[in-house]
Amino acid sequence: MKLRNLVAVGLVLAVVARSATAPAEISVTTATKLEIMAAGKSAGSVWLRAGERLQLVEVEDSTAIVHYRNLKGRVPLGHTDAVNRVAVPATAPLLTAAAPSASLGSAVVSKGAASSAPYVPSGAIERALAGKLVALEKAGLRPRATARLAGAKFFGIYFSASWCGPCRAFTPELVDAYGKIRALYPEFEVVFVSSDQSPAEMTAYMRDDQMPWPALAWDARKSTRDITRYAGSGIPCLVLVDETGKVLADSYRWGRYVGPSTVLDDTWKILREYRKKNPRPKG
Repeated sequence: MKLRNLVAVGLVLAVVARSATAPAEISVTTATKLEIMAAGKSAGSVWLRAGERLQLVEVEDSTAIVHYRNLKGRVPLGHTDAVNRVAVPATAPLLTAAAPSASLGSAVVSKGAASSAPYVPSGAIERALAGKLVALEKAGLRPRATARLAGAKFFGIYFSASWCGPCRAFTPELVDAYGKIRALYPEFEVVFVSSDQSPAEMTAYMRDDQMPWPALAWDARKSTRDITRYAGSGIPCLVLVDETGKVLADSYRWGRYVGPSTVLDDTWKILREYRKKNPRPKG
C-alpha cells in the first residue's frame, strides 16, 4: 500500500472514530487467516474466505483487531476493505491523523480499550465439551479453553486407556497421523476420552505417549453423555463425527469391530472430499 494511502486511512480513522455509535463492519477482500486470541494469547486460527464480515475493534500497525462471530482475533489490515470502509467501535481507542511521513501503525494512540468477548461454543460437540477440556502442559494436565476447538468441523473421539495393550499399540499411530492430518486439514481435531482408573493414570498415559490433542477431563466423563455415547463395547475405539455430532466413521460397524485404523483411513478419505468442495485459501 502506498504511503499516501496509509496516511489517508489514518485521517479517515481519526474522523470516524469520534462519531461512530456502533461497531464498524468491514469485509475480508482476499482469503486470509484469522489468528484467534484468548486471554491475550494465540488460541489457534480459522481460515476466512473473501466476503466474510468482521467487526473492527482497533488497528495495530498493519493488523486489524476484529470480532468474527464469537471469536476475537487479528487479520492483516491489507486483506480487508478497511481502506475504503473504515469505522471504529465507540469503545475502541481513538486514532489520530498520521503525519505525512508516518505509517498507519503510528496512528494508534492507545490499545486495549475494547474488552474481549467471551468465546461461545458453536456446534453440538463444542457445547458438550465446554468447560470440560484439559491438555498436556509442562508434563501435567491443565484446563483448556473451548476456544481451542474453534474452527474444527471434524472430531475424532478417541476412547482409550493406558492399561489396554492394543491402545498402547495404536496411540503412536494416531499421534503420527494427527500431525499429518492437521497440517493439511486444520478443521480436524482429536478429543481423548480416557478409560483409565484415575486422573494420575490418564495424565501419565497422555504424557508418555505425547498426546498433542485435548481430552475430556477425567472427572467429567460420567456427566458428558453427549460425548461418551459414542463409545463402543471395547477399546481402542475411534469415532469420527462432524461438528453437529453426526457419526461419519466408527470402529464398530454392523455389530462388528473394524478397529481405529479403519477409521483413520476413512478420515483421510472424508477430509479429501471435504477439501475438494471447500478449497483451502492460499496465503
